Amino acid sequence: MVSLKPPKTSNLHHVTFHFYKSAVLLSVPSNTSIKTLKETLISALQPLSNTLPSSSLSNPIISPADLTPADIQLWESKEVVEGQEGQGSIRNIEEGDSGVGSRSVNALGWGRWKSVFVSFKNADGTFGEPVYTVPDVEDEEPDGSEA
Repeated sequence: MVSLKPPKTSNLHHVTFHFYKSAVLLSVPSNTSIKTLKETLISALQPLSNTLPSSSLSNPIISPADLTPADIQLWESKEVVEGQEGQGSIRNIEEGDSGVGSRSVNALGWGRWKSVFVSFKNADGTFGEPVYTVPDVEDEEPDGSEA
């Protein structure tokens, strides 16, 4: 007799954070809050602090060791509306929603795979739009091999 098992499910969400020419992939439970997600990103940046160029942060005075969740803004791609010209742009996830820090990635409606763009606080205490490069999956390495 064959036993039918339901398909395996996972409550993990895989979030890729893009900033400058770097990317960090974190796998987190679906009930992870945005504040906790930022704290986890900061922890993930700690071992990279020696390899990040000082220009990787818009405020070179702030090192990953000194970052707090308040020093980071998260942005996401805006969906392109059918019939609208141009490429999709990005929007600040936190703008206009003071309670977003306590909301979970699941409550925000994020899919299992999400790309997020990171903006770091400037020396004057303001945030600008993130500066980032998303690598093209078609890019090849300089030696001609696939990336």
